[in-house]
Amino acid sequence: MPDLLAQGHVRGPAAPPIVDAVQDELSRVWDQAFVIDPTDRMPFELAVVEVVTNAVRHAKPDSDEEADQVELDLEVEVRRDLLLARLFELGAQPLEIPESAGTMPGPESEAGRGLALARQLLTTITCERRDGANVWTLTRSADGKA
Repeated sequence: MPDLLAQGHVRGPAAPPIVDAVQDELSRVWDQAFVIDPTDRMPFELAVVEVVTNAVRHAKPDSDEEADQVELDLEVEVRRDLLLARLFELGAQPLEIPESAGTMPGPESEAGRGLALARQLLTTITCERRDGANVWTLTRSADGKA
């Protein structure tokens, strides 16, 4: 596997401020991995932000206690030929992704585009339950050109 050009990490409560923190961290990562073409960088970043925003809106705590809050932990790795993000929804209930989640809703719909958009922008997107967390893995193949 080609050398790691940059990596990033953000962790915090599944609340709106984490979306800004993710965007700031991705900006820092791109400063280190400047050889990644914007035609790969921008779709990957948009997909990551959509999935994080989706987690902020929809991740529910695994228990009913108010003290329990879902935490998000995002890891990003950038290689010349691959952009990779892993989002851990810590303390979240297991996901129930509806069949329609991968298709774009009609123009009259006010919601439901995030996951469908992410699927269109990425090479792969998966979600699995691991060690009590929902783990999203997002990849986009990069051509490595500057």
